[in-house]
Amino acid sequence: MTTDTRPVRPGPASARGRAARRRAATWWLAVLAATTLVVLCVALRAYVPPDMATSRIPPRSTPHYVLLVCHIFTAAVAVVTGLAQFWPRLRARHPAAHRWAGRAYFFAGVFPSAVLAVPVVGFAPTGFSNQLSLAVLDVLWVVTGIAGYRAARQRRYADHRRWMIRNFALTLVAVASRLCQPVFEHAVAAQLHDPVAYAGDRLAAAHDIATASAWFPLVLNLVVAEAWLRRRPRKTVGAAAAAARTVC
Repeated sequence: MTTDTRPVRPGPASARGRAARRRAATWWLAVLAATTLVVLCVALRAYVPPDMATSRIPPRSTPHYVLLVCHIFTAAVAVVTGLAQFWPRLRARHPAAHRWAGRAYFFAGVFPSAVLAVPVVGFAPTGFSNQLSLAVLDVLWVVTGIAGYRAARQRRYADHRRWMIRNFALTLVAVASRLCQPVFEHAVAAQLHDPVAYAGDRLAAAHDIATASAWFPLVLNLVVAEAWLRRRPRKTVGAAAAAARTVC
């Protein structure tokens, strides 16, 4: 058996395939960025300018409202800088900007927003199930962020990328929640006057909508992130050519 171990240069077909995949990834990222920014702007309208009367979460006091607003705007920083982190050209052509955006993402976005979420969730009158989902999200957000930051500091860049994909999936839970909520509202409204389901109890229905809008995007985003990370890479033309040069 003889094996040709000469390096294989990717052919034109392989180069075109990689370029096509990069273009497809850029389009998907552009769609994600556009959708996310639209949802973010709509969500922030209730807090610009800050007014307790327009708050989507009923505040228990002025300090609670201040913490809520700070939590929301630091989360917005995480969303915007996170989108910048995943933009391919920023990473490839401006590595210093990528690093600074990453620092802003963690230290001005994820970390302060997660810390502020503790009192916000604790005092939010949204029911225990909803509070629990937000607490789980908060813990996972911090843990994956620290894991990604440590991996970058230790120059384990492949691990850093995987942890940051998981972390940004958690960052987008709030965006996904607002996209899912109208669907859950219609589903619950269809059962509102059912004598077994809600019997016209609008408060119970509202708590169910809030809970479903919290748990479902959390699970969905984590599943999508893991599926993306575990996908099998496609065989390239270069790899096929290397196998073909193995002669028995």
